[in-house]
Amino acid sequence: MNNFCEKTALACRALSDKGISFEKDAPLSMRTSFKIGGNADIAVFPETEAQLLAAVAALRGADVRFMLIGNGTNLLFSDKGYRGAVIITKKMRKISVDGNILSVLCGDSFTEAAVAAKDASLTGLEFAYGIPGSCGGAVCMNAGAYGGEVSGVLLDMRVLDTASGEVFTVSKADADFSYRHSVIRDFPNYAVISARFALRHGDKNEINAYMQDIMGRRRDKQPLEYPSAGSVFKRPAPDMYVGKMLEDLGLKGFTIGGAQVSQKHAGFIINVGGATASDVLALVDHIKKAVLAAYSVELECEICAVSEE
Repeated sequence: MNNFCEKTALACRALSDKGISFEKDAPLSMRTSFKIGGNADIAVFPETEAQLLAAVAALRGADVRFMLIGNGTNLLFSDKGYRGAVIITKKMRKISVDGNILSVLCGDSFTEAAVAAKDASLTGLEFAYGIPGSCGGAVCMNAGAYGGEVSGVLLDMRVLDTASGEVFTVSKADADFSYRHSVIRDFPNYAVISARFALRHGDKNEINAYMQDIMGRRRDKQPLEYPSAGSVFKRPAPDMYVGKMLEDLGLKGFTIGGAQVSQKHAGFIINVGGATASDVLALVDHIKKAVLAAYSVELECEICAVSEE
C-alpha cells in the first residue's frame, strides 16, 4: 500500500470512528449542476457543525487534501476527478427565524432560504428565489440577481478556517463585499458555516407574487432544462452584458464536444449530453479569445475549475 492509500485509509477510519458518513471513489458528476467530473477518492457528508469540524480535523490529521462544496452549482471538476476528499455540506440544513433575522446553515439552498423568509412574511431575500446554490456558496460569492445581492441583506456569517480549525464571526462591515466577491474568496481555507440575514417585515402575498415573477423571468430567459453552472462570466462593467456580447458575435449555439453556448441565453454554457470538463474549458477559451479580439475585453470566469491534484 503506497503512502497516499495509507493516508486515505487512515482518514476513512477516523471518519468512521466519529460516525461521519462518507463514500469512497465517489462520482462528482452526481454532485454538481454541470453533471461533469470524475471521481473523488472520498466524499464526506457532515450533518452538523460539530461533524464538519470533526471531519476537517480527521482529514487534516491524516494529511489528506480536501475541499468543501455545497450544491456544486459553480464548480467544474476535472474529468480525472479529485485526489483527496470532497466535503459536501448539503446535509447541513437548518433555517430559523427570530423577529426579522433569518438564520441559515450553509447546506440549505438559497432558494429554500427565500421561501422561509416569505413564509415568515419577511422581505429582502426575494432575489434569491431560483438561485440553485447553497447558502454558504451564495454568501461566499455575494450572489445576486434582479437588483438584489447578499451584501444588501447579510447581518453576519460564521466562518471556519479549515487550516487551523478556528471558527469566528465576520460582520457585514468586515466581509469586503463587491461584485461576486467577499473576503471568503480571498482565503481558500475559509468556509462559511452559517449566515444571518437582516430582513424587513412585509406582506406575504406581495412577497410571493414578486418571487413568482422572478421565477417566471428565469424560466423564460435561462436554459434551466440543461445542466449548467449558471452564468459563466462576470460582467466586465455594469453596463456590459456578456450574453448580449456573445449573441452579437454569433456564438449562440457554438458547440465543442458536449458543451454548448446556450441558444436561449448566450451567457450560459450548457451540457447538451456527455460534456467533459475539457469541452467546457475549450469553449471558455474560445469565447474569451473571441471577446478579446472583438471588444478588447478580458472576460473573467465565475465558474471555478478544480484540478485533479
